[in-house]
Amino acid sequence: MRRLLLAIAIALPGLLVVPLAASAASTPARIVDCAGTPPWCFSPNPIQITVGSTVTWTNATGPTHTATSDTGAWTTGSIAPGTTSAAVTFPTAGTFPYHCAIHPSMTGTVIVSAAAAPSSPPVRELASGGGGPQLPIGAALLLLGVGLLAARGVRRNRPHGAGEGIDKLPHQ
Repeated sequence: MRRLLLAIAIALPGLLVVPLAASAASTPARIVDCAGTPPWCFSPNPIQITVGSTVTWTNATGPTHTATSDTGAWTTGSIAPGTTSAAVTFPTAGTFPYHCAIHPSMTGTVIVSAAAAPSSPPVRELASGGGGPQLPIGAALLLLGVGLLAARGVRRNRPHGAGEGIDKLPHQ
């Protein structure tokens, strides 16, 4: 039992910190049938993301396509019908035009913006997605649990004084 509680006490802080780690967003894009020329297009166009985010393209059409940087900096390679490309990461801000290497008239743009700087001092409250300041709450819960375990251990190992517990004999 003590080993289980020790394992929980060790793992709990790690679990509380994981949601605080900044993770880049992943944005899905699609290759779809379009009305007009060319008959296929990238959607959404433009794709708007923040620095460090990734984009994947899913081919929702009949022929094979690619998403290839106009500068040759990256390519998804061939994306067969019904499949999704590997993720392409955008580590810097900027505007990145791309095209289908098989159908050059298919074009798109990825717009990568830097993380928005706060215009006012940060407010310590829960964000709209629920990811607020979890570490102080988690630390308080962890300290409470350790305190309860310590109190239980002290109470269990406390020597009984003369006459204590006599009125609670096992046969009664």
